Amino acid sequence: MPSDRPFSRLFPIGTAVLLAAALLAGSAAATEQTRESYVAQVEPICKVNTKANEKILAGSRREIKEGRLKVAAGQFGRAATAFGKAVNQIRAAPQPSADEARLAKWLGYLDRETGLLREIGKALKAGNKHRVQALSVRLTQNGNLANDTVLGFGFNYCLIKQSRFS
Repeated sequence: MPSDRPFSRLFPIGTAVLLAAALLAGSAAATEQTRESYVAQVEPICKVNTKANEKILAGSRREIKEGRLKVAAGQFGRAATAFGKAVNQIRAAPQPSADEARLAKWLGYLDRETGLLREIGKALKAGNKHRVQALSVRLTQNGNLANDTVLGFGFNYCLIKQSRFS
């Protein structure tokens, strides 16, 4: 029965691997991200970004009304860059497994928000006020969709509130 011997040597190794896998699975379940812990982790990222973008976009409406579109374009470009960095930081945070699909949808809206901010900056630079108005409407609609997606999370700064940036 020499053919049984190689398997008898592998049995303890296989058992050890299965035991290690079970322990890892147990520890992963013990440290499972909850919705509350996720909010506690990403809300500070959103707060820092919101405060930064409030400063970046301060006076942009006035700049547009007074015809200084290139100045406003720069403001929107900087806001898009800052917002995009925040979205990447949020994306890197571990998510509750039960909310992965919802958060993926939310992150998609946030990516779109970044793109719309960038597009508004380009339209301002080109002097196309009509395009800026159309994109602003889309920005508001997209922000509302993003907010609706995570309404049950209890976010404050991670909700997109246009009034913060006026």
